[in-house]
Amino acid sequence: MSGSIGVEIVAGVKKATVWGTPVALGANDGILILPTTLKKRADVEVDDSLGNYFSVDGDPGMIVADGDIPMYLRYDGCDLPLANFMGVAGAPTQQGATAAYAFIYKWLKALDGKFITFAKSMTHYVDEVPTLKVDGITIKGEVGKALQLIINAIPINKVHDSATNTLGTFANVTYFEKANRIMFSDGVFRLNDQSDVELATGHKIYPASFELTAKRKQKGEYTGQYRTTGANPQDLIDEPTNNDTPEIRLKLQFPRHSGVTYLNALGADTRKKADIAFTGGVIEGAYSRKFMLQFPHLQLASDDVADEKGIIKEPLEFIVHGATAAPAGMTGITDPFWISGINRRTTDPLA
Repeated sequence: MSGSIGVEIVAGVKKATVWGTPVALGANDGILILPTTLKKRADVEVDDSLGNYFSVDGDPGMIVADGDIPMYLRYDGCDLPLANFMGVAGAPTQQGATAAYAFIYKWLKALDGKFITFAKSMTHYVDEVPTLKVDGITIKGEVGKALQLIINAIPINKVHDSATNTLGTFANVTYFEKANRIMFSDGVFRLNDQSDVELATGHKIYPASFELTAKRKQKGEYTGQYRTTGANPQDLIDEPTNNDTPEIRLKLQFPRHSGVTYLNALGADTRKKADIAFTGGVIEGAYSRKFMLQFPHLQLASDDVADEKGIIKEPLEFIVHGATAAPAGMTGITDPFWISGINRRTTDPLA
């Protein structure tokens, strides 16, 4: 029998409805991934009774599972994990009488009841995470390359003997599409003072890379309600909930340090607003694929201009805040950021 081969891995995600209970993946649930770091370990309770010089036994304790699911960010195909992180979606709006649909994903403070099943075929068996909470996302990109999306997951468990997602059922898993990665070159970056006029052409900036990291900091507890079955039951976490204030940062790196503009903004604590918009290929008629991030309130936390032998770069790091009022050009946006765009998805990913 041949071993498992990475290029043959088929992965998928689907909205689940009961914490700890997987759902079967099928048509259009496939998702193209990069190598994951999802893992689990058993917190073994060693028998440390007096009378034993060496440990001679141990019992499986609670299961701890964690890790990331990285992938290329695509105009189509990444809606489910993104919407699960943001919390508010809704039915997308058809553009004209075309196959193009506009969506907006907004921030929801509590993600109770929002989680997904993740599974992947490993050729000879299926790895399944029955349910996981999307606790964080990282969206990043650099000149000349495709953008990446990294999902920070809090799984309840990771199993390989599920009766729900099997090699047989994975024959039903298909991909909505496998194209249309978002390239860095598709993007337009704009930055302006928060109190100034709405963002326009004159506010374009030209970073060589960017990275948005957003962590909700949720936590699951071992309440005794959830555990594995069989001869050696092990405790599992309940549905994770908020455990701290979210932490959101935006990094921009400029390839050349050419003045004191950002150093002055740092010194004066000048608050900013920004948007990052990517435009892809035409869907139909006048409508192209789009993906946008909007930030109503950025506070510059670092302008780390470092001495170098060659060209000196300028890396900026912003704290992404919520806004007390929506700034000019960002009607209704007081959350730290919104995700919006146009693609071919016709349904609410959270429905």
